[in-house]
Amino acid sequence: MPDDREVMALWIAFRKGDSEAYTKIVNHFYTILYDYGSRLCKDSGTLEDCIHDLFLEIWQRRKYLSDTDYVKFYLLKALRRRIQDKRKNQQKWEQTPLNDTLEVEFFGEFSIETKIILQETNEHQLQKLRHILGKLTKREREVIYLKFYQELDYEQIAGLMSINYQSVRNLVHIAINQLKIAWQQN
Repeated sequence: MPDDREVMALWIAFRKGDSEAYTKIVNHFYTILYDYGSRLCKDSGTLEDCIHDLFLEIWQRRKYLSDTDYVKFYLLKALRRRIQDKRKNQQKWEQTPLNDTLEVEFFGEFSIETKIILQETNEHQLQKLRHILGKLTKREREVIYLKFYQELDYEQIAGLMSINYQSVRNLVHIAINQLKIAWQQN
């Protein structure tokens, strides 16, 4: 797995047309994008289409893409936007009223649960944590996932979720406090 400097070097080479660098970027980020996207979109076919279209578009537009120190953030943000657009188009064709925010639903289990639980506890505690996480709002679950599983910083999460920096800090703080309180009560 390449580190951040290697990823940036791959990005630069890819932007210059290096197909091997592009393939390495796709191979490295596909699973990360699929894992995150599966929490935003239940339909695996739609998700795979969105990821495929994203990688196709960045290849076609590689000459116009800018340098970035945060390739992972760039790709996560682009995928999130693509899923939102797909949902918008589907709602248009289904002739259902569009809700005001077109908020992306955040589904799924947290692999971070597994990381935490495997270190110090048993299956009962894993079920307890899943139950407690299920009580968080979808935004709180998403910021916890992005912060602790994808290891994004607060600014990146704010940009990805299109909310301000302080809101992200507040959501993380509230979610962690709720997790602590619920954990102690059970």
